[in-house]
Amino acid sequence: MTPRRKPGGHPAKQDPDVAKLFRTMRSTVELVRDLEGKLSPEAHLKLRASALGLMWAYSELAGLPAPDQILGGSQ
Repeated sequence: MTPRRKPGGHPAKQDPDVAKLFRTMRSTVELVRDLEGKLSPEAHLKLRASALGLMWAYSELAGLPAPDQILGGSQ
């Protein structure tokens, strides 16, 4: 049995912490894209890992599939 997706509702009624997490996640994903080639490979990997961590947290709070479920990763 798969968990049901929570209803989205109006953005103004969204939990402020979840809204902040979404904005932070979106900004971090944009930074991953924008800073590719400007950072060392090690620093860029850590930035990508932080973006992935934010995606996991948002998916849990928003009732969405986890990033590995969306991308077809294995456990």
